[in-house]
Amino acid sequence: MLLTKEVLLGVGVLVMIVSCGNNEKKVKNEVIKKRPNIIFIMDDQHKYDALGMINEQVHTPTLDSLAASGTYYNQAVCQAPMCVPSRNSIMFGLYPNQTGVYRNTGGGVSDDSLPGKTMAQYFKDAGYETAGFGKTHWGRYKTGTRGFETRYVSEIAEDGAISMQDLNPEAKQRYNEETKSMGAGEENNLGYLGFTSELPEEDHRDGWVTKQAIKYIKKREDERPLFFYLSYMKPHAGHNVPKGYEDLYNADNISYSEQPKWNKDYSPHSEGVNRREMYENYWKNAPEEDWKSMTMRYYANVTWIDDMMGRTLDALKEKGILDNAIIIYTSDHGEMLGERYYRFNKYNLYESSVRVPLIMTGTALPESFKGGKVNRQPTENIDILPTLLDLAEIDMEKKLPGKNLLKNRPRKASFSALHERKGEAAFMWRTSQYKLILVFHRKKEAADYKMEDIITGEFYNLQNDSKEWHDLYGKKEIGPIQEQFTSELLNHLHSI
Repeated sequence: MLLTKEVLLGVGVLVMIVSCGNNEKKVKNEVIKKRPNIIFIMDDQHKYDALGMINEQVHTPTLDSLAASGTYYNQAVCQAPMCVPSRNSIMFGLYPNQTGVYRNTGGGVSDDSLPGKTMAQYFKDAGYETAGFGKTHWGRYKTGTRGFETRYVSEIAEDGAISMQDLNPEAKQRYNEETKSMGAGEENNLGYLGFTSELPEEDHRDGWVTKQAIKYIKKREDERPLFFYLSYMKPHAGHNVPKGYEDLYNADNISYSEQPKWNKDYSPHSEGVNRREMYENYWKNAPEEDWKSMTMRYYANVTWIDDMMGRTLDALKEKGILDNAIIIYTSDHGEMLGERYYRFNKYNLYESSVRVPLIMTGTALPESFKGGKVNRQPTENIDILPTLLDLAEIDMEKKLPGKNLLKNRPRKASFSALHERKGEAAFMWRTSQYKLILVFHRKKEAADYKMEDIITGEFYNLQNDSKEWHDLYGKKEIGPIQEQFTSELLNHLHSI
């Protein structure tokens, strides 16, 4: 049968459309393949100065080498000094007043009311393979994996994730049995004092997660770029570190937290929180040996986590995943470790609680950020998401409040929030020189805070008083700078 001109023309057009469509798809796939692999590593309750490059008492060869090859942000802070709101802020790239997640207790958002895309969802939607190992701590709701295609969790279940309890229940039971005397969150005084674990590494939650992560890396065959998330539960107490890591330390030579010459706690914005009586009643009279052992075991925990990070990065390198990659590391908040009158864990806006280590490196990092650079600008953990999206050339679903860590657009100061006391909200406005903390009657919206809502405040000259022992709030000599910081803090609240 002969074909008419019209039929031939139609067939030609159809062929062109299919061909163009295939070419566009091919170009798109090639663009996706060239995007850098993203390696995001986080641990829990890592004191900002518990790094070997800062504190010679601590052994962190992996983190030190990452900083030496990239950029270390030495003024980074978290957005809330506790797990749930901090981790939600990191993963959504939003402040607590935007996520609606303010506290550990009762905090979180359900899957059907998310405030935006999660970090993993952004990368999945952009054509990445997404694999997550370890802690996210979304909060009180049972959640799905929120963008992770491959998901392993050691403690908090997620629908669609493989858990330690499911895969290795006997190991989980052995770990639970060893730590049962450490109390809620492994944070009672025995949890802090710690002991050498009798269990093999893979019976520990973080050891189990590392084993699953390395096993996954070695078997991986996916050709898509990879978003790889590895998140640890330590060095958060309890300090039951596996054998071998304490051997790197001599407890007799460990220096520990110096106490102010006070006869009671002074913390206007966080008084009464944080298991105050339990810690104070023990550590006020604890022998020096306990202080040294506790501090040494915290550092040994840090070293153990650092070692597992190193082994995981070695596996990624061997697989070729680091040939085109961005590596970013941070922690969700800090650790007081007995500072400022027997304060432990977090739940306050003082330096050791609110500051976090933050390092970015990798072969795909621009050259000007490689080679051991130190960035001294005010930095926040919500800066991580917009930075990674920009590096991967992924458009934001909506404008995020964080700053791109690779752009020269520094903020005036850094911001963090504490909503731990009933009916109150405390906000921090911090530079490397000064810190203002204001306590307000709590409001529903950030834009609702006014001068007349201020209950009290604290002000510290961090250059002259790094331990924050001398509150200058209301003093005549700092009047102008306190007024400036108050105005800037209120303006910031009104912008979020």
